[in-house]
Amino acid sequence: MKNIFKMRRFKFGTLATVITAAFIVAVILINVIAGLLLERFPLTIDLTSDQRFNLTQESIDFVNEITEDVKLTVLAEETEFESSGTYYKQIYEILKAYDTHSSKVSLEFRSLKKNPGIADEYPEETLAEGDIIVSTSKRYKYVASSSLISVSQSTYGTQTYSSQAEQVITSSIMYVTESNVTKAALITGLEGVDVSGLTELLKSNIYDVEEVDIFTGELSDEYDVAILPQPKTDLTTEQAEKLAAYLDNNGEFGKTLLFVAADVTPGDVLKNFLADWGIEMQSGFVYETDSSQVLQSGYIHFTSVADETINNEMSSSGLPIISAYGVPINTLFETSGNRTTTVLLSSNESTIFVPFDAFNEGSDFDFAAQEQKVQNLIVKGSKSRSVDNEAITSNVIAFGSAQMLAQQALTYGGYGNGDFVITAVNQTCGKDTPVKILPVDLSYDTITITESELQMYGIIFIGAIPVIVFVIGIVIFIRRRHL
Repeated sequence: MKNIFKMRRFKFGTLATVITAAFIVAVILINVIAGLLLERFPLTIDLTSDQRFNLTQESIDFVNEITEDVKLTVLAEETEFESSGTYYKQIYEILKAYDTHSSKVSLEFRSLKKNPGIADEYPEETLAEGDIIVSTSKRYKYVASSSLISVSQSTYGTQTYSSQAEQVITSSIMYVTESNVTKAALITGLEGVDVSGLTELLKSNIYDVEEVDIFTGELSDEYDVAILPQPKTDLTTEQAEKLAAYLDNNGEFGKTLLFVAADVTPGDVLKNFLADWGIEMQSGFVYETDSSQVLQSGYIHFTSVADETINNEMSSSGLPIISAYGVPINTLFETSGNRTTTVLLSSNESTIFVPFDAFNEGSDFDFAAQEQKVQNLIVKGSKSRSVDNEAITSNVIAFGSAQMLAQQALTYGGYGNGDFVITAVNQTCGKDTPVKILPVDLSYDTITITESELQMYGIIFIGAIPVIVFVIGIVIFIRRRHL
């Protein structure tokens, strides 16, 4: 027996067994540790050009600074939610990213079918499978699953799918953690132009938007912002007085009105109201004559940011801003007493003015004979008062183009419309938003990789890893041959 223990084969065989066992234990431990680490720091690579499966750095920075616990409750089974389709896979990865990047954010999946009692916890909401509840100890925000993906359709019938997952969830987290939420009133009852794209953009950036019927309701001072879509008919004198009183705010100012123009000439009451703020809407459209600045037609074209303070704060200042069927705006003065006007967005100098009646049958309007010039597309009129050497202002921002505020224009990743509009509104309202979230276009599933990255991955997966495995195999083979 003693001689057996001294045998070379026994000694090396035992050593090989110990090494093998230790290796297996090490692999198990590494897998367990890696699994725990990957729950918090997942090793994933998003190869999409727009990083659609990752949070933007702005959102990451924001959630890292959260000081209170936030719970994301998805009303669905995790496996069912993740496998519900390409778009939900993107939403699923975005939701996981919040939990990954912040110890203050937790994610849980609770099927509404298996836990019907959840509906009793939120009696004011109509919950459905797949919806999300974002909550803190202060308040909660209900997120319908349908709000996470928007679908817009072009005039040619093409549908564009945009993910609003990060936009909606980050803004919901802001809402439930924010001490003071900015309130906005959408003025209804006037059959005005569609401003749903604008209201959705505001909601996504911590504006609590409520509808106020100007016929029956009052624009109280609880609203920081009011939205006036231009009506098909004129305002009444009483309605104009309500708007003026709201902006005056008992002499305290500090209010903002967003006016969105329609393709009709304003009535006299509305015209006089705007004139008091130095704003005059013209009766026609801006038309671009330079084909290099045109999309589809001369009425849809690139623009120029006139206010550098907005341009400097934009996250996407390099992207073009598109105007469609924009009504040009005259400024009646630059400064008059405590009133000023500021041009925020203008056309290029190669545009002409086309009156509405040029579209009438039998019109002999000559496009070539018109003067080319810069025309204003968004103008801000302000009234101010000084308090302790600080200017307190009320503002009217007139948007000449309703279509540039459409959902498709605001959400398309190749345009800077959404960033420009929310930056202009935030700046005017004095709202310091820690992060501006814009939608992600899901129309194309592109994977972009650079040549240098391709070479690196090739060296690792085709060269280095196989060589390492081969060398390990040779070493083990030689050792076992000599046992």
